[in-house]
Amino acid sequence: MLEIESKRSVFKAKTIWFSDYPFDVENCSRIVFRECKNDVDLKGFTKQEFTTLVIDLTQELDQIWNNMSRTACRQPINKAIKDGVVVKFNKNHDEFYEIDKQFRKTKGIDAYPISAEFMKKYGTVFTAEYDNEVIGGECYLEDKDNIRSLIGSTKRLEVGNEKARQMGNATKLLFWEAIKYAKEKGIKEFDLGGYYTENNPDPQKERINAFKNSFGGHLVTHYIYEKDYSKIYKLTRNVYKIIKYRFRCKKI
Repeated sequence: MLEIESKRSVFKAKTIWFSDYPFDVENCSRIVFRECKNDVDLKGFTKQEFTTLVIDLTQELDQIWNNMSRTACRQPINKAIKDGVVVKFNKNHDEFYEIDKQFRKTKGIDAYPISAEFMKKYGTVFTAEYDNEVIGGECYLEDKDNIRSLIGSTKRLEVGNEKARQMGNATKLLFWEAIKYAKEKGIKEFDLGGYYTENNPDPQKERINAFKNSFGGHLVTHYIYEKDYSKIYKLTRNVYKIIKYRFRCKKI
């Protein structure tokens, strides 16, 4: 398990990743369990299903490689290596944070609620460099048995089509290096960080699905469990959500 604690004023919240089951936690205003593998009903907890793609890392590395799409994955990885893309491990946190912030701003989506300091403390970060410039990165969370893609972005929205394709290849190389890293550590499962399963067509999310499918893996259902121990904290959080939603609507 990976336990992450956060504080807001007098309130303390915890997020626990990769637990098999949810459980009650003392001295806490709110608890969230993410990527639970078992479906249970526990008093006071809300439950939400979460579909994702998982690669079985107990396979031989050659088998994992061969399960990946030749044209959509293996060839782009080899092309990135040939082009001279260099992958760095747990470096360039601040540069990657700025890339992700700009990427989301350009796409008109909310910034992901983690900082560079969060990534340094809890994350496993892979960044891609080309001609000594950081062009993208991926941040993962892990424990002894699981590694999960959390955020990833590149500078592809800031460049022309040819460089954007190169950055797409670099992203696939980042995933491959993370897979090799996790395999070497004895981690058992590589979670690609979610999979869109809604019936409503969404071309952007479907393109992300295609990207993830190129790595092989199989669909699984995990669960998110949440419980509020403090009614005041719950009320404050709900008011904040309403204000944030109204502010977003005004901007539109």
